[in-house]
Amino acid sequence: MQNNDTQSQSSLLKNILLITPLSLIGRAGTLLIYIALATWFGDTAEMDFIYYYWGIADFLIALLSGATAYSVLIPLLAEAREKGKTEAQHCVQSIFTRYIILMPVLSGIIGAVSWGISQLFFPNVGLTASTTIGILCGFLCLTIISSVRWILKAILDTYQAFYIPVIVHALRAIIVIAAIFLCKPYVSWFSIPIALIIGELFQVVILFQRCGATLNITIRSLFTVTRNRTEVSEFPYTKQFLRQCLVMAGAAISDGMNPVVDRGMSSTLGPSSVSKLDYSLRLCAIPENLTGVTLPVLLSHWAKISSSENIQKLQQSVWRGVLAVIVLMVPFLLGFYLLRSNIVALFFGHGKLSVAGQQHIASLLGIYLIGMLPRLISRLLIRAHLARQNHFTVLTATLIRLTLNPVLNWLFMRYWGLEGIAWSTALLSYPICAFIAIEFWRKCQTTENRSG
Repeated sequence: MQNNDTQSQSSLLKNILLITPLSLIGRAGTLLIYIALATWFGDTAEMDFIYYYWGIADFLIALLSGATAYSVLIPLLAEAREKGKTEAQHCVQSIFTRYIILMPVLSGIIGAVSWGISQLFFPNVGLTASTTIGILCGFLCLTIISSVRWILKAILDTYQAFYIPVIVHALRAIIVIAAIFLCKPYVSWFSIPIALIIGELFQVVILFQRCGATLNITIRSLFTVTRNRTEVSEFPYTKQFLRQCLVMAGAAISDGMNPVVDRGMSSTLGPSSVSKLDYSLRLCAIPENLTGVTLPVLLSHWAKISSSENIQKLQQSVWRGVLAVIVLMVPFLLGFYLLRSNIVALFFGHGKLSVAGQQHIASLLGIYLIGMLPRLISRLLIRAHLARQNHFTVLTATLIRLTLNPVLNWLFMRYWGLEGIAWSTALLSYPICAFIAIEFWRKCQTTENRSG
């Protein structure tokens, strides 16, 4: 038993050490895409239009796939995998078939609503009707294809084939930049959605081939489930998947509303307030990205342990993860805090931003960093809850933050202005982290008592 635990921890550490640099390369590649777009297209009104609807596509992908389907499918498939390869095949078939039917419908409806609302304050900046429709349809196709990629990634991550998704995602940047460069002289603005779609299709084709080899499934077999309703009823993964996705969608919306609330309330404090918050949050994303690249590995590892009902082993692994975050990130965050003025000057001190503005951003960054450690621990513990399929706990935590955040914003803004919004976010991280940790411990103890 001890030998198995040692091998499991060794495998986890190996995967983290392998995936972390590859994932960071992929994120750096995404930044290169933005640099290429800024170099070739600038900051014109047409680019504002494209960035706006690209943002809507990213929101839909996160809402319908990244923050929902991906997190829900891994624990379900891990549970089915414990019962055998045939059960895992039926799980993927029943879920994937319904998902690729529902995704275009949901994306179309939400995309149409988003477009209708945006027309009230963001018109098409003089683009022709055909160009506008073409760009919107391009980003809608991007949403659908990217959602399929997230499902395929979830399958491979469940089987701990992590390196394939991160490698193809890193190569995606090269393909997208090359496609934009080649298509730009001929189709102008269309080259951007076209290149992004090509990059996603490249990933989908490779990931599907690997998934097919792992589970012995084909495109044709994915559609056979819907022809036999009896077979679907025998493997009720679809209903469970959709129900849990609905809960996680609520959590994603609640969590996504917090920055919207912060930006809206900060806009009442005068010009540059929203920009300063954004600049400070961009820098806060650095420690989040450093730890965030390990979360898919941990979710897969913990889902596998949870499916075997070894609660004690799961608890030990989770608390070791928390301890690792504390040991590794406390020195980093401390150095980040002490050097925050230099870091702000390094990133934002080469243009029109004044010295006073840089100092204000450094002040906001320092406040956000005070609440960063519990936020990083919370992100880790949320993956443990997802592995245990405690989706309502995640939803509750996001609703608590969504409820308290505007109240604390309003209260603190009266005394500290823009810094009050940062203080609200930082201080809320502590009770939210405590709630998530206590709930994880309580639910694990309840499961152990039932087993005993």
